[in-house]
Amino acid sequence: MSLFGKKKCCSCGENIVTIYRKKLPCGLLCEKCSHEISPFVKSIRFTDTEKLRDHMAYRKENAELLEKFQITRIIGEKTRIVIDDRNGLFLIADCDRWSDRQPDVIRFDQVTGFDEYIEAIESGDYYESSKGIATDLPEGYMTCNFSFTLTVDSPWFDVISMQINKDDLITDDINSSEYREYKKMLAEVRETFRPYYRSARKIS
Repeated sequence: MSLFGKKKCCSCGENIVTIYRKKLPCGLLCEKCSHEISPFVKSIRFTDTEKLRDHMAYRKENAELLEKFQITRIIGEKTRIVIDDRNGLFLIADCDRWSDRQPDVIRFDQVTGFDEYIEAIESGDYYESSKGIATDLPEGYMTCNFSFTLTVDSPWFDVISMQINKDDLITDDINSSEYREYKKMLAEVRETFRPYYRSARKIS
């Protein structure tokens, strides 16, 4: 017997033979199964094994959709929204090797709402830079971030938020090419889902 004793995974039923294990309200999860849970879902939702198994069935279907996914557009920088216009599908990717992490594939018609945000902090104010340092902006400049939130009809999650730009945009001109390019990206996301969502707000 190992130091920790043998425990069974509450999803696949296999013995958990390594030190690594994830604790859920419904029991322990092995390393393999823990990597299969959607990154959008908080593990506190799995209060019983039936819900967990339903989720794993959904993730199996998701893997099959991922194999058929055909990239037609990518919007964003470090975090990106990857779009399959042919099949009306999209996913959110936070790295180049996104397929290894099995992101959730979502249908266009699951989108029920869209909000966009342009956050701007003007000179004279301190802001937290991407390097984690409090910085005083130069006179006449502002730091901007561009993001959106989608509301989604799914049994597993209902909100997806994403920032379009990788680093803070520091500018003294809202008509600069960079500023206009980020606004164009937000507009492209908005117009992609406009035929599907039932409400839209623009917050700047």
